[in-house]
Amino acid sequence: MRKILLVSGCSFTDKNWYSDFYPEMDSSWPKWPELLAEKLDMDCVNLGQSGAGNEYIYSSILDYVCSNPTGKIGLVVAAWSQIHRKDFQSIGNWRNYRVDPHGDVFSWMNKTLRYYLSFQILMEKYNLDYRQVQMLDPFNDYLNGLKYGDGDVAAGRAQSNDIMFTPIKDKPKAEKQLFSNILWYENVLNTEKFLGWPINPKIGGYFINRKLDQSLKVSELDGHPNKAGQIKIMELLYDWLGPRVSS
Repeated sequence: MRKILLVSGCSFTDKNWYSDFYPEMDSSWPKWPELLAEKLDMDCVNLGQSGAGNEYIYSSILDYVCSNPTGKIGLVVAAWSQIHRKDFQSIGNWRNYRVDPHGDVFSWMNKTLRYYLSFQILMEKYNLDYRQVQMLDPFNDYLNGLKYGDGDVAAGRAQSNDIMFTPIKDKPKAEKQLFSNILWYENVLNTEKFLGWPINPKIGGYFINRKLDQSLKVSELDGHPNKAGQIKIMELLYDWLGPRVSS
């Protein structure tokens, strides 16, 4: 029996992603979860959703694991997004805001760190093989002055360089606190199962988007991975996983 590769994430993961800037472009190329499942000889369940934040990513995996036979699941990958996004449910459907109207960058980072740990605990409870990866830069877009999203720019409601939220006044001080909070979690996280930990190059880690040069993205305007970029993401994960025997 082929096992399931269960994945959740944001637009870098969404198998139905389309470009706001190039809506006529055929973007139906296989995304990294489907590519990885093929390499691992697994069936893919891809819960990725464009615009999703980390509450959705964690909750969608939690809901699936608690509602399906776990014996069929061979590997679970949480591909985390930006920390400032807000997820919520309305009439049963998941929706999101680009920025959570409550809290600040420190509370959002702490909440995401709790999702990392809660995901790990969930996987250990059900004895599931798992990996975590920070797909997007978690907080620098916010610290540097958050720009408007692709949808607003593509629709002409904003210019590509328009600032939605002003930059943090003392970025080095904010980074120092954020890095301290992140590194504390080395006490409780299994970092061997977290690709790129500790998720920021200034403290020895990285996030996946940092590994994609411009040739692996749709365009300078649209920074999403193109077909080759999706293959690159799959290869990074596959090489990190090492030899695996699916059953």
